[in-house]
Amino acid sequence: MNLRAMKTTVGIWLCLIGVFAIIHFAYLFAGIESDNRVIVDDALLTLLVLLLNKKYLQLKLHHQIDLSLNELLRINSLPIFFYCVYIASWFVNLQNLSLMRIADTILLALAAAVFEETFFRGILMNNILQHSPRNPNSYLSAILVSSVLFGLTHMINLFGQSFSATLLQVINAFAIGVMLAAIYLRTGSLKWTILYHFMLDFTGILASGTVIIATPTLQKWVAVLVVDLLYISAGMILIRKSQEKKLEF
Repeated sequence: MNLRAMKTTVGIWLCLIGVFAIIHFAYLFAGIESDNRVIVDDALLTLLVLLLNKKYLQLKLHHQIDLSLNELLRINSLPIFFYCVYIASWFVNLQNLSLMRIADTILLALAAAVFEETFFRGILMNNILQHSPRNPNSYLSAILVSSVLFGLTHMINLFGQSFSATLLQVINAFAIGVMLAAIYLRTGSLKWTILYHFMLDFTGILASGTVIIATPTLQKWVAVLVVDLLYISAGMILIRKSQEKKLEF
């Protein structure tokens, strides 16, 4: 990855952080604390990102890659396993939840998944690849840079939760980002990454009742880090050198 790709990618990300900060302090000034503000924020940010991309960046967010159903299932094997776990968790909690709560959670999770996948896996990764040669090193750089920025973005949650919870969230987001970025490169579509991101946020919000994460226990740290290793390993397997031709789009 060349210096231009790094500068423009980090610059785009910093602009987003600036918008996040302005919105956050506007809510603080207005005394608005509802989690539902995330729905409005992410919906507007998605539209803004898409409009700016169409007018200025002109990055292609989806790519045509001919894959069989078996290949798609292999690429998404780890997320599919976790889909099943998340769905089981959802059914366990379903009997204790109101329809309004479920609807709110769906909107929260969907808004976050669409915006974050469009921006981090779509805009940032494609911006890096647009200025880089098509080879495994460039793919790895795109994955790592976009995932680091994805993780660091969660530091903004320090405004509402403990440092320990935020640090774990940053690490977890980085690991998830590695796997989702690799899946995006291998499938050429944000649909799979949006689906997994949605399921992850949906079940997480249902379990905690809020987008704010409680201070993690030692057991929670260990459990999350073990899963994070699986995410990173899956990503590295998907973009290994033997897959170079399949990664090209």
